[in-house]
Amino acid sequence: MILRYNSFMDKTAQYLEDLKNEDPAVRENATRDLWVLWHRQEGIELERELNEGTELMDQQKLDEALIAFQILVEKCPEFSEAHNKLATLLFLMGQYDESVKECEEVLRRIPHHFGALNGLGMCLYELKQFEEAISTFKKALEVQPHALINRTYIARCRSNLN
Repeated sequence: MILRYNSFMDKTAQYLEDLKNEDPAVRENATRDLWVLWHRQEGIELERELNEGTELMDQQKLDEALIAFQILVEKCPEFSEAHNKLATLLFLMGQYDESVKECEEVLRRIPHHFGALNGLGMCLYELKQFEEAISTFKKALEVQPHALINRTYIARCRSNLN
């Protein structure tokens, strides 16, 4: 188990470093590889259930997806990506306060989770908490400095403050 954990941490550290690379292909590979690690964090079976919920969300079957993600989070509360998908779904449903809580769950476990950082920033933006949103988008940029969406939202937040 320790060997697996160390290997996971070594890979994660390399991928995080690659997110800062000037080469877009290196960044894209690192982004993809981090998503794969996060999805597979709790094993193939739970990844399959996560993918089923995501498919429901993609098909706009939001109530069914909500049930699927809630069951997955109950079954495995340490599964960060289940919390992240639930946060995404809650955001899509306009339940920003609840989405914030799920983003915070992810970030408690994986502070460098750029998806949760971006999602949290977007929720704060929708809640008109612009200062907090700016701070969150800046944290996301520390992890993923080439992600233009974070810069775009920082500009939007600042324009709303003026």
